[in-house]
Amino acid sequence: MNDYSIPQLFLMINALVVMTGCGADEVKLASVAGTVTMNDQPLPGATVLFRPRTTAEDSEDKGAAESFGKTDENGRYELALVMTNDDGAVIGPNDVIITLDAFEEILPSYDASGKDRRGPNPIPPQYNSKTALEFNVPPAGAKDADFKLVNPDFKVPDKKANPERDV
Repeated sequence: MNDYSIPQLFLMINALVVMTGCGADEVKLASVAGTVTMNDQPLPGATVLFRPRTTAEDSEDKGAAESFGKTDENGRYELALVMTNDDGAVIGPNDVIITLDAFEEILPSYDASGKDRRGPNPIPPQYNSKTALEFNVPPAGAKDADFKLVNPDFKVPDKKANPERDV
């Protein structure tokens, strides 16, 4: 069996939805870029996902029109539509999910003692699995969609624990 991470599987499912006729082509997009920091320091190697909020009337169009971007060494990202790679995000209210790449794997990476080599996830759940983050994408787009995350216990994950990962 292939080893796929949850985000990879999610992206593949979304792509299949698009190929079967989802109305994502009908949604309005605007460019979005910004910076993610953790404790006022740039957060590299993070995935930023914008999930448009939908109503009963627009769920078919917007439902699969998520956008994502990866932060660079300066914590900077730009969004592109997951399914088509078109620049931008759906105009209007979006829930925002931020994850660190090293923690996107389905299963942890255990050392000989049985301890997860990655350590505790430095991105608290209020920024991802229980997100409280939101952003209203304006029709003119946004270059300052910045997110300031806080975790007093933050430590940059050890690259030696996951050398194949680009953290």
